[in-house]
Amino acid sequence: MIDAKKLLVATLFGLITTSAVYAAGNEALVKEGRKVFVTKKLGNCLACHSVKGDPGIPQTGDIGPKLSNLNAYPKSYLFEKIYDPNKTVANTLMPPMGRNHKLTKHQIDALVAYLQETTK
Repeated sequence: MIDAKKLLVATLFGLITTSAVYAAGNEALVKEGRKVFVTKKLGNCLACHSVKGDPGIPQTGDIGPKLSNLNAYPKSYLFEKIYDPNKTVANTLMPPMGRNHKLTKHQIDALVAYLQETTK
């Protein structure tokens, strides 16, 4: 017979461990997304956008909207906006970063993680 107290402790330990692993993985993804945001040969997002919450980068982008509160949007919505913004906004100036193979799906996922974490 399983001791309920031991089972509860084991379950809580598993949840805490899983959360710590996820947080560490998400932190690495956010860091990678920041690199995509600021690197000219990658996303170069800062050329057009400023981003609330990251004072360590130039806030000179003023062609596109200022990016804030993006954690309020589903990840899938932001992914699609970056992958191919023409699907939702006709004649947008933003290039389709995924459709034109400028960024990989993983890089877009990282960029979304960065934007959602940074613009809270």
